[in-house]
Amino acid sequence: MNDKTITCWTVVLALALLSLLVGCFQASPARQYLLITESLPQDPGQQSESMTILVGPVRLASYLDQPRIVRRHGPTRIDSMTGHQWAGDLTEMIRNKLIAEMGDLLHPSSVFPFPGTPLFTEGRRIAIDILRFEGTDDKTAIIEARWTLYDLGNKSVIKTQSSLFQVPLADDNYETLTTALSQGLTRLGREIAATILTGKGEER
Repeated sequence: MNDKTITCWTVVLALALLSLLVGCFQASPARQYLLITESLPQDPGQQSESMTILVGPVRLASYLDQPRIVRRHGPTRIDSMTGHQWAGDLTEMIRNKLIAEMGDLLHPSSVFPFPGTPLFTEGRRIAIDILRFEGTDDKTAIIEARWTLYDLGNKSVIKTQSSLFQVPLADDNYETLTTALSQGLTRLGREIAATILTGKGEER
C-alpha cells in the first residue's frame, strides 16, 4: 500500500470519526412553551362605560429578557436551561395575554397594545415593568411587577403600584411552571382591571 492510499484512508477514517462525535454531542431539540390565555367573564356588577385602554410598554428585567425559562436558587443564583425555552418573544407573549384577558374583564371597553396603536386622546394606559417571572427551588412561581396607570387625556398618573403573586407548584415540571406563571399573570391583569373600573386599588 503506497503513501497516497494510506493518506486517503486516514482522511476517510478521520471524517467518519468526526461525524460520529458530532452525532454523539448534538444537542436535543429545545422544548418550547406558551403562556395560557384564559377566557374571563366580566363581573356583571362591575360594568363600566366604554373607554380606550392601551397596554404598554411592557418591559422585562434584563435577566428575564432571553428565550430561556428562568429558575431562581436562593437570593443570588439563577439557572436558565437551554432545553426549555419560550416559544416566542416573552415580552410580546405577556402583553398579548394581558390585552386578551383584560379585554374580557373590561368589556365594552377596547384594549389595544402600546406602542403600535395610534395614541387616543381619552382613556387609560398601563405601563408595566416585570421584575420577576420565574420558578424557585421551593416549588413556587413568582410574578412581581411594578405598573403605572395613566390618564390619556391629561397625561397624569392615576396610580403606581407594585404587585407580587406567588403560585405553588405541584412538581418541578416546566409545563407546571409555565401554567403557574400564566395564572399569576391572570391575577395581575385582574388587579389592573379592577383598578381601572374603580379608580383605585390596594397599595402594596
